[in-house]
Amino acid sequence: MPTDSQKYLVGLVSPETLTAAESEELHPARIDFESCDILEIRYDFFDESEWQGLSARIRKLVPKAIQLGTIRLKRDGGTFPDARAIERLGLFEQILNASDVPEWLDLERDCLHDYDKLRELAAPKGVKILISEHNFTRIPTDLELKNYLTDVKRVKADGIKIAAMSNSDDDCSRLYKFAKRAKGFKFIAAFGMGETGKISRIWSLKEGANLTYGSIGKAAAPGQIDVALMRKAIDRLENTTSQIELSSFLNIF
Repeated sequence: MPTDSQKYLVGLVSPETLTAAESEELHPARIDFESCDILEIRYDFFDESEWQGLSARIRKLVPKAIQLGTIRLKRDGGTFPDARAIERLGLFEQILNASDVPEWLDLERDCLHDYDKLRELAAPKGVKILISEHNFTRIPTDLELKNYLTDVKRVKADGIKIAAMSNSDDDCSRLYKFAKRAKGFKFIAAFGMGETGKISRIWSLKEGANLTYGSIGKAAAPGQIDVALMRKAIDRLENTTSQIELSSFLNIF
């Protein structure tokens, strides 16, 4: 089980949503920011000249939110060129040298060879690291998920995430088993993408995960649900007894 029983909702910060949230106190984007427990700074969406100041800008708007920073590669669903992956450590170092920094950084599983160096950069600042994997084709097999968990435990990361494309109504069950096995991490996220994976973004929190992601403005991933609806569903999750009941609630909106 996760080391923290709270259920954390993550919202993605993009240039459009940040500018909108800064424009007025009651802007819908600002309200969405404030409804999130964690704000994910997608550095790859911003011009690199802005990177060092992003954490401070967001902290000014939502001082209580935890920040999670990532430079997502194209092959992992981001916009940062895969060919520039080798440059990310230097860029992370610049981010960590700013006056205000995220409490967490996200590193993809296929870049685990950078983990030790990133840990050396992050540890003096008290910044923790979450390892993530994205599969836009299918849910990995049980063996693949077991190997992934072994890899992340080996490096002693602080958190783990798997987001994978669901292709049937029941294939997210493998992700739920994975979440139950992923014991001892501060944050655990394990959910499906796509239409049949939509419910798992919330139901996974009943199955061993404690971290999930919603959209602020335009959805950034297939099947993503906006954070306002995610918050409503999470707040009533304790008294929700089945995925059918959860689906009926979501269909109301």
